[in-house]
Amino acid sequence: MADYTAAQTRPDEFAAANKAYFDEQAHHDHGHGQELGRRNVAAMRKTWPELFDEDETVAMDYACGTGNVSRQLCQYVKAVVGVDISEASVDRYNAQAANQGLEPDEMRAVCAELKGEPGELDGLKFDIVVCCASYHHFPSIEETTRVLASFLKPGGSLLVADIKAEEDGRLLFSEGYHHIVPHKHGLSEEEMRNAFEGAGLAKFETRETFKAKMRSTGQDMQWFVARGVKQVS
Repeated sequence: MADYTAAQTRPDEFAAANKAYFDEQAHHDHGHGQELGRRNVAAMRKTWPELFDEDETVAMDYACGTGNVSRQLCQYVKAVVGVDISEASVDRYNAQAANQGLEPDEMRAVCAELKGEPGELDGLKFDIVVCCASYHHFPSIEETTRVLASFLKPGGSLLVADIKAEEDGRLLFSEGYHHIVPHKHGLSEEEMRNAFEGAGLAKFETRETFKAKMRSTGQDMQWFVARGVKQVS
C-alpha cells in the first residue's frame, strides 16, 4: 500500500491525498460501503419521499466513488450523474453500470473537480444533489455547499448524509485517516446549518438516522441526513 502518512493541511493537499487514496481503493469491494449506501438512501427516501420520482427526478451523486449510492438511487429516480475526482473510481462506476445493463442517460459518472462555474457538466441542473459519507473529507464544507447549490434547479434539494459530531467533541477518526479527513470529529448540526444557509439554501433541517460501527475503531457512530432547498426567485 502507498504511504499516505504525511500531514496534509492545505485544501489542495487534502484533495490530492483523497484522490490517491480512492484511486487505490477503487478495485476493492467493500460490503461496508454498499450497506452504508443502502441505509443512507433509505433514510433519505423515508424522510423526504416526495423528492424521489422515477419519471421526473434527475440526481447528482457527488463524490460518488464506485457507485454504492448511485446504484441505490437509480431505482427511484429518472437519472443519476455521479461526479468524483478519482478517475479509477469513475471508471469502475461506469463499468459496473454497463454490466448492469444501464444506459448512460440512466446512470453515468464523470471525473471532475467542480468549481461551480458556468458550463460545468454541460450546464446540467439537478432536482436533487446527494452527497453521502464524504462531507467529512472536504476541507471547506462552506465552499463545497456553495458549489453543490449552484447545480440545483430552483426548488431543488441538497441532501447530505454523514457522521454526527459527539457532544464531548472527541475524535471519531483514527490517526491513519487524518491525512484524508479534515473533520476528524465528525460534523455538528451547527456547522451544517451555517454551511447550508451561507450557500443561500433555505428550509434547513437535519435528522439522526442510524448508528453504524466505524471499521477503523469499532465505535458506533451516529449518522444524520441534512437537507437544504434552493430558493425559487
